[in-house]
Amino acid sequence: MIQSNISDSPLQGEHRPTPDVSIIIVSWNVRPLLERCLSLLTQGAATGDLVTEIIVVDNASSDGSADVAASFPNVHVVRCEHNLGYGRANNIGMKMARGKHLLVLNPDTEPLPGSIERLVAFQRSCPSAGIVAPRLLNVDRSVQASAFSFPTLAMAAIDLFPLPHIVPGRLRQRLYSSRLNGRYPDEGKRDLPFRIDHPLGACMLISRQAYREVGGFDPKLFIYSEEIDLALRYLKAGWECWQVPQAEVVHIGGQSTGQIPDRMFVHLWRSRLYLYRKHYPLAGQLALSLLLVLAQLRDIISVPFKRLLRQIEGDEAKRALIRALKAITLVFTR
Repeated sequence: MIQSNISDSPLQGEHRPTPDVSIIIVSWNVRPLLERCLSLLTQGAATGDLVTEIIVVDNASSDGSADVAASFPNVHVVRCEHNLGYGRANNIGMKMARGKHLLVLNPDTEPLPGSIERLVAFQRSCPSAGIVAPRLLNVDRSVQASAFSFPTLAMAAIDLFPLPHIVPGRLRQRLYSSRLNGRYPDEGKRDLPFRIDHPLGACMLISRQAYREVGGFDPKLFIYSEEIDLALRYLKAGWECWQVPQAEVVHIGGQSTGQIPDRMFVHLWRSRLYLYRKHYPLAGQLALSLLLVLAQLRDIISVPFKRLLRQIEGDEAKRALIRALKAITLVFTR
């Protein structure tokens, strides 16, 4: 069930112009960040002369996020009675949107001046670009990795079996930022737009035509891997994915998911397994499942020793064991 309320709604009224871009923001208990993001958007520096509409879909926040969003004029607020997940909530916003372009934007972002305007300009100049993403920046304005290759078993192995700390940090960093780990090593040095497999989903401009042909996010993905699945489906339909470095957006990251890390770990691997079942051959599915099970068995065996050596506390050890068992269960459930 959803409820919607509006103050001077951009979705109401027959005489309003068609927006150049509809900005869809899904929020969950990030009130200060949402307020900051909406303040920047309503000031218009990021959008320039574009006609915009802003749709906030609140996933049953308990911190008053929806009320904050409703306090901004011309912001349409959808209040979900339950947490529908990231993809389904975004789909609600995209279905309501009237814009020629659809911008999926996280509330923990700060679009810099001209950023959204530049994304729209590029998509208009490149009709084959179904998804266009900005360069993401950390709070200190350093470049944040946000251009990725599609998942591989090597990437999963690096994630599940990280290098030990005895390996020099420089070597670890070289591996984690390499193409083997799905990164574009020269991402931060590029000045011109370049094609990528998929972006980080914090900010993505979606072509209206691509959306009509292929649709929005897979509703079966509650959280994580939504942008990967979307990019894979768009690519199969002939659409391209690009990053535009001249468009810059500050991304804090993990502000919603960081509130419940153990649960998010399980969601992460549920989504990755689903993605493999949907897009990858059976051999890849089985290999990923095996990697996940082996990594969790390693943790189950090592946690008691870490507890005995006082490397972790009792509550942390209990959570780690429960998390590992739940992750193993994912392999045998759909």
